[in-house]
Amino acid sequence: MTKLLTYRGMIIQTPDPKPQTLFLVLCMIAISHNAVAGIFDNNPPIRLGGYIKAMPGLQLDQDFSDPSFYNSLHNRLNFRWDITDQVDLRIEGRNRLLYHELYDEFPGIEDVFAQDDALVDLSWLWLSDGGWIGHSEADRLYVSWRMSNWRVRAGRQRINWGINLVSNPNDLFNTYSFFDFDYPERPGTDALRVQHYISRLSSIEVAVSPARNNRDMVAAAKYAYNLRGYDIQTLGGYFRDRLVLGGGWAGHIGGAGFKGELSWFYDREKIPEVKRSNMVAAVGMDYMFPNGTFGVAEFLYNGGYSRKDEEVFLVTEPLRPDNIMFSEFAITLNADHSFSPILNGGMAAMVFPDINGVFLMPQISYSVITDLDFEFVSQIFFGGDDTILEDAGHRFFGSLTYSF
Repeated sequence: MTKLLTYRGMIIQTPDPKPQTLFLVLCMIAISHNAVAGIFDNNPPIRLGGYIKAMPGLQLDQDFSDPSFYNSLHNRLNFRWDITDQVDLRIEGRNRLLYHELYDEFPGIEDVFAQDDALVDLSWLWLSDGGWIGHSEADRLYVSWRMSNWRVRAGRQRINWGINLVSNPNDLFNTYSFFDFDYPERPGTDALRVQHYISRLSSIEVAVSPARNNRDMVAAAKYAYNLRGYDIQTLGGYFRDRLVLGGGWAGHIGGAGFKGELSWFYDREKIPEVKRSNMVAAVGMDYMFPNGTFGVAEFLYNGGYSRKDEEVFLVTEPLRPDNIMFSEFAITLNADHSFSPILNGGMAAMVFPDINGVFLMPQISYSVITDLDFEFVSQIFFGGDDTILEDAGHRFFGSLTYSF
């Protein structure tokens, strides 16, 4: 396993030029933003926001030696058009210009960035030259309709069924990587989603995410309700040629939040020498201390680990909800503290007892001026022999973000 393959969350496919049109449209919207804002002063039906982020980084190997350097310029655009009181259109995406000296050493690395496994390819690679990569993608492109107690959304969207703050076995449609800190919006999926609110505390939701191969589609239903102060959800459906049943809860014990979720998966067809079913479960607690520190503790059991002989290449690559981590167990402790209105810090620690691994992520953020923020993040991996953490190394990033 190479240093590059454990550096960023990346996936593989041949580029498709179609997203070029979307990229140009987003750029034109950005240029005309001031004009639009001038026309619509009060609650404008057309809105554009986003940010520009510069983030240099340093990577070291397991022994804190052999430095390599990384840099990225990241622009996100979030466009919303309220067509009527009931219908709106959203287009959101990111444009990234990346440099890493190791990119030039791996032929075909451009295909890693151009991958889009959704039904519609909305990923576009517009630069691949030596250590330079230029990439754009749309992770939101949907129309939504709402009337009375109904909500319908069609297109690329985020369907978040997870409850926990770290690991989400119930998140069938949009599993994300806890280690990919530079993607707070998280990925989307091409889907049709229908929600019906039965009452203020109960709802039914059905979602279908088709795929180019029917075996890869996801279709499920969720029923959410409140029972004795606890928000409860149950779900079931089809997940990539497997049946799934699951559920979760969110409530309080004393002054602490108490959350949990689990999902059970079952192969529709028996695979030789592979366990047909497995469960993934996570339970956690969170608490706001009197001094303003917010703490989280979570335990994960990943019953899908090693169910198949599947190699994981990237620490930051999103895994599947039926195999949500690159270990069977994970224990996470996280604390965030606000030192002042403009200065925040935190520390995350994750232990993987079955693979003798440890992950540490200290970070600090500072608001320089209005809409301009500085952040420093470290990611330190220690892992046993023959594990993905053995070659993950250590990474240090500083970023400056302007939001508009």
